Amino acid sequence: MKVRARFPWAHQGLMRRVAIAAAIVPLATAPATVWAQSPAYELSGGAISTDQVARGEAAFMTNCSGCHGDDLRSIDSNAPDLRGPSFQYGWVDTPLSEKFEKIASTMPPGMAGSLNDQTYADIMAFILATNGVTPSEGELPGDGEALAAYVLTQP
Repeated sequence: MKVRARFPWAHQGLMRRVAIAAAIVPLATAPATVWAQSPAYELSGGAISTDQVARGEAAFMTNCSGCHGDDLRSIDSNAPDLRGPSFQYGWVDTPLSEKFEKIASTMPPGMAGSLNDQTYADIMAFILATNGVTPSEGELPGDGEALAAYVLTQP
């Protein structure tokens, strides 16, 4: 009581801080909620299979996660996130052949092209599935020219 009588603003300041904290906490969790509710992507021109996604995940964890993170969120300032806005604005409406050629010619750093083409395609399938492409029957080919017919879209 003495504090209130002596410093009437102290109680108001505490209440203001509590109100601000209550408003900030939901915002701090908003990105996960936004992405969980975002629409899935569609792959035209072909498909990815659950087997290909599993192979891609194993290859990604071995060769890519050191920079791009286990959850495709970058842990290296030189490596882009492979989900969220970076994925949406970098992969959607672009032929997969462009991503394939870039990945195969630059990754892993210092060992570009060290994986076989099908492994690069499998890694791409894992990235696509992690971002909401639903696996079905069919697989991405390990061929840059063939991947020109594959385009990711947002419904």
